[in-house]
Amino acid sequence: MPFAHIGVFLMALGFAVLAISIAKLLLKSSRTISTLSHTVQAVESKLDKVVLELEATIAETEKTAMDVEIKLEATTGLFHAVKDVGETTAIISNNLHTRTERYAKNTKLSGTLPFIRGIQFSEFGIGLIRSWTRGRNASN
Repeated sequence: MPFAHIGVFLMALGFAVLAISIAKLLLKSSRTISTLSHTVQAVESKLDKVVLELEATIAETEKTAMDVEIKLEATTGLFHAVKDVGETTAIISNNLHTRTERYAKNTKLSGTLPFIRGIQFSEFGIGLIRSWTRGRNASN
């Protein structure tokens, strides 16, 4: 019977060692989970701040994009006016060239060439002024 008592004592001793080991394991796990909980809370608060800052950045970006869009729309008329001025200048220049060639080839009008050139340049100037006025009115 003494062997039975020794066996029971060893079993009790083994159970006590097992219980102490499990208790230590659970205590360490509890500390780890507590530390993890604090870390998650800190990350959550930082993430909230980052989200708020990101929302503010997005709002500022939207304002800037709208401002750029408004300014681009304002300059559209100017670019159309410049295009019209260029087209008008090209048309006037082509007409002036054609008329100049025609008058240069006409031998009957050789003495009137300076007057004709003056008229041509005045027509060119008037065309430029009209184009400029149209462009200014379009941009306003």
